Amino acid sequence: MVVKHIVLFKMKQMDEAVAGRVKSNLEALKGKVPGIIAISFGPTFTTDRAQGFTHALVVDLKDKEALQAYGPHPEHVEVLNNDLKPNMEQPPLAMDYEYEG
Repeated sequence: MVVKHIVLFKMKQMDEAVAGRVKSNLEALKGKVPGIIAISFGPTFTTDRAQGFTHALVVDLKDKEALQAYGPHPEHVEVLNNDLKPNMEQPPLAMDYEYEG
């Protein structure tokens, strides 16, 4: 079954260049990390219900094994350490579920 990996972030204020780099480096993981079917990242436009969360990452992976391999994959770790962590106000909220894709 396909896995949907959803991560909610409370990001620091980022200028357009930094925000673009974070988005582009995250979305480039599709071609670098096996098992990623689709990936998207962006800011919310519904701030009234976001409870302070500013950005979301949604990744569709082929199965649970692909999700387990995604976390420690060197390309993912590089984006996490170089792009995400320096721009996060606090640790993110993450959830995963399976669906028939």
